[in-house]
Amino acid sequence: MYPAQIAQRHPDAQAYVMGSGGESLTYGRLDTRSNQLAHFLRARGVRRGGPLVIVMENRIEWPVVVAAGMRAGLYVTPVNWHLTVAELTALLAEALGGDAPGAVVTSATCAEAVAEVLDRLGCGDRVAALCVDDPPPGFTSFEDALAGRPETPIADERLGARVLYSGGTTGRPKAFRQRLIDVHPADAPARHGALAEKLGLGADTVFLSPAPNYHAAPFTFQLMVMSAGGTVVCLERFDPEAALAAIDRHRVTHSQWVPTMLLRLLRLPDDVKARYALRDHRVAVTSGAPCSAQLKEDVMRWWGPILHEYYGASEGYGHTYVSPEEALARPGTVGRPLSGRVHITDERGEVLPPGRVGKVWFEPAATAAYSNDGDGEPVHRDGWRSVGDLGSLDEDGYLYLSGRESHTIISGGVNIYPVEIEDVLTAHPRVLDAAVIGTPDPEFGERVTAVVEASGEVSEEELIEWCRERLARFKAPKRVVFVDGLPRLPTGKLNKNSLREVLAASPALREGTA
Repeated sequence: MYPAQIAQRHPDAQAYVMGSGGESLTYGRLDTRSNQLAHFLRARGVRRGGPLVIVMENRIEWPVVVAAGMRAGLYVTPVNWHLTVAELTALLAEALGGDAPGAVVTSATCAEAVAEVLDRLGCGDRVAALCVDDPPPGFTSFEDALAGRPETPIADERLGARVLYSGGTTGRPKAFRQRLIDVHPADAPARHGALAEKLGLGADTVFLSPAPNYHAAPFTFQLMVMSAGGTVVCLERFDPEAALAAIDRHRVTHSQWVPTMLLRLLRLPDDVKARYALRDHRVAVTSGAPCSAQLKEDVMRWWGPILHEYYGASEGYGHTYVSPEEALARPGTVGRPLSGRVHITDERGEVLPPGRVGKVWFEPAATAAYSNDGDGEPVHRDGWRSVGDLGSLDEDGYLYLSGRESHTIISGGVNIYPVEIEDVLTAHPRVLDAAVIGTPDPEFGERVTAVVEASGEVSEEELIEWCRERLARFKAPKRVVFVDGLPRLPTGKLNKNSLREVLAASPALREGTA
């Protein structure tokens, strides 16, 4: 994203709008403010390849910070602002490691935790700490940092890169850093150009981003939209009715969701749905977690055939895409590769034929790797990369996901994949959310256990029978536990590790009496 290119032609075009609060930035304003921040960072010694960490909620300052980092050649690092001090310490230790100057931009909500972490790390003298509102001691006001700085570009503009973190199986933060390319931002090669073309992104796009900005998909899609000169409408936080209101009010043309959001939208009362016009909404994208065939069908019955799906590793190993028409013709597929190739192998790494479930590997179009050592994701002997997903390919190369390797339930020696059962459960009209995990069983090793958030009266027996009517009997849950809410990450992905901890700590939940 290089706002100068759009600002030169259309300085008054809207670049970014907050969905509920209404604050907005034109491309002209985004260009000048990101220039000013880039000058501040250079004045504080932050050079090309230095870290620029963002620890704050969805706010109007987000695109300014990202654009400044991307035009100053920095590693732009969005961070989950919900992290505890201990978790944030481990992450910032990696992000700000070394002796090079860096910067952290945060908000009043997170400033106390950030200050404690910087103090623990002893890096306050080389890390510029900015706060976008009410800066506490030790922080520079964001507005003061920009005040009086030149509105023209810094002399040494170079394209920056994004850094994402994955916790892995050990919980250690692992950074995936896109390669820094030694080019001017105006000459940057298009990223995800094939996807942008399929989705029809352009200057007339009005894109609704309802998820946390630090997650890979919202971050990426926002950059794609603003690179095309479109407008991003960013929700401060996800709320299903607020999302529909934003589509109506801002005449949204494109949107991106995780499946849980789509389910919450569908479960809104019909009279609430009817309040909002979706007349301009022509493209919706689901990504971040597999979307069941039933959920897609239900959404497209409401919105029309506009729901696309984009699946891939946040680390950038490869991606697949499926159009609405393909999704309806091949229920359950996440599509074919947009970049690189997909392979399915057995536990020995041997390629499996179509229809067989195994580990999903991406053969990247370009080399990509974690920058730090430790519990990295597996590497196949042929150089392919995997993030632990299981799936199969059909004869035409369409990928179907079965779940996560670490979540496979082995009951009586038979592999059972939770995603299939979760899809059946969430299709029940009184199920709001569902997770399926394996719990200890003295006879079979593991039993299929469903944890369900329900709306209205529904019994354990009813849900077990619902599954038995739609699945092989051995796949149906043996136990259904009812809870008020499932532990989901702000990205929408289910935190099954936390779910296991809840079940292990509660005898009532283990026995299904809650």
